[in-house]
Amino acid sequence: TMHFTYFMKKLLTTFVTTVSTFFLKTCVVLAAEDLLPKPDLSVWQSDKMKPVRDFANITIGIIFGIAVLYAVIMIAWYGIKLQSSGSDPMKNQEAKQGLKGTIMGVGITFGAIFVIGLILYILGLVGIKGN
Repeated sequence: TMHFTYFMKKLLTTFVTTVSTFFLKTCVVLAAEDLLPKPDLSVWQSDKMKPVRDFANITIGIIFGIAVLYAVIMIAWYGIKLQSSGSDPMKNQEAKQGLKGTIMGVGITFGAIFVIGLILYILGLVGIKGN
């Protein structure tokens, strides 16, 4: 069963990578050839949408803040558990898995925020303001 589990994980990883690469390349080609329709963003940028934009910005900031606070607390918690595990291999392994899971969660959170920001930048909903 261990070989089957490893095989299934490998198969799932390969499938997800292949599908995501296909969609990414398709989007890049369509965008480069100007085959994608240009969205009408005038509604989003109007004054009537300002409360919605503000709410979205505040909500994203709160979620981001909670994620960072949770990550700091969990890293500290599992770090203390790792230090206090001594020579007990079960506690040591549990603490290492908790740290690994927390760090992966932080990476996924930051990655998701980056991708959302990149998509909003590409769509022209947010921009880099210069002087």
